[in-house]
Amino acid sequence: MILWKKTGITRRIDDLGRIVIPKEIRRYLKIKDSDELEISIQDNQIILSKFESLKKDQVLSCLLYSVGRFLNKNVVFTSREKIVDYYLVDKDEMQECLDEELMNIIEKRQVVTNETVKIKMFRDNCFLINPLIIRGDLIGSLIIYGKEEINKLNQLIMTFCKCFLENYLE
Repeated sequence: MILWKKTGITRRIDDLGRIVIPKEIRRYLKIKDSDELEISIQDNQIILSKFESLKKDQVLSCLLYSVGRFLNKNVVFTSREKIVDYYLVDKDEMQECLDEELMNIIEKRQVVTNETVKIKMFRDNCFLINPLIIRGDLIGSLIIYGKEEINKLNQLIMTFCKCFLENYLE
């Protein structure tokens, strides 16, 4: 469904063909500095969309499925704002959007466990969050969680998956 919302905001195009997207609109759409926008044309309209380079694919789904089954844990692959793909052992409902708390943790680019921080989204589960960074840019995260404690084997396998995904997605 396409939602059209007139803002009443106008901008002039400068002599180099640039326009400034108002701060309120960038904030509403969660567009940050250095985010890429996709430019499309439909009829006589220019459409700017936030570019999502991360998409669900067969290799990714297979990796998440294999790791989740092997570790008997839920495995989630995210962009900076939403869940791209997942494998659930518990068959819980998975929300598509990340909550503000989790997005802030991912933005910090640090490996995080339930021992260092509590996250409402994971309730009473033990978890491990690994940021995915390509050429210095944060692209998302790889998360495992479940009822049982995260052990050294879980951490090693997640480090391997993180390296694999960073190379695969580059």
